[in-house]
Amino acid sequence: NISPAEVMEARLRIEPAIVELIVTNATAADFARMESCLEKAEQAAGLDEFELWDAALHQAMAGASHNRFMMRILDSVTAVRQQSEWGKLKDRIVTPERRLVYQQEHRAIVTALKDRDDARAKAAIVAHLQHARRNLFGD
Repeated sequence: NISPAEVMEARLRIEPAIVELIVTNATAADFARMESCLEKAEQAAGLDEFELWDAALHQAMAGASHNRFMMRILDSVTAVRQQSEWGKLKDRIVTPERRLVYQQEHRAIVTALKDRDDARAKAAIVAHLQHARRNLFGD
């Protein structure tokens, strides 16, 4: 099994790299899909529903790259995030307060992407992933 720590280490390198593809290739429909995922995550009744829309947001972002290789890489990330070890970590650390912060961070990422501001989007993704890593592992 791939450890959550390994996944986070890779995500911190891969996800900022996809930003340029999204900024260059994303369509209005891609951004509408991201907005829909954000809204549904914000309206989610519980953690499981939030996680479903969080994963959908990541898939929407991958799709917005219009690069099948990047989409496959991010599919692998999603598959690992669905492993039971990862779920146990999330159940332990995703409080309602943290979920609110994650939602704000996701919205900042999508806003920067929609503005086609790759530097701001990369910074927002890195900040979000570092925050999630601190919550997961305390480092």
